[in-house]
Amino acid sequence: MQHNTIFIRFIRSLLNITSKIITFTIHHAFEALIGPLIVIGPILCIMLVEPWPMKFVSIGVWLVFLYFLSKAIDKLIGRDKRDN
Repeated sequence: MQHNTIFIRFIRSLLNITSKIITFTIHHAFEALIGPLIVIGPILCIMLVEPWPMKFVSIGVWLVFLYFLSKAIDKLIGRDKRDN
């Protein structure tokens, strides 16, 4: 019976380590991409959206989207400790 509990503890520790590696990778990949997304997104909004007032609205929508995306990623990986 002791061999079963040792094996189960070993599997749990492997799952815990794998979970930490995955959350670390997701967090840092998004942190590396957020800078270029903040710069490239508004440039594309200015280039692709035609009427001038819509350009400013689309830039605002893009930045709000990035804000909520970062909040969703933080909640997904457990880095957001607040309830907002």
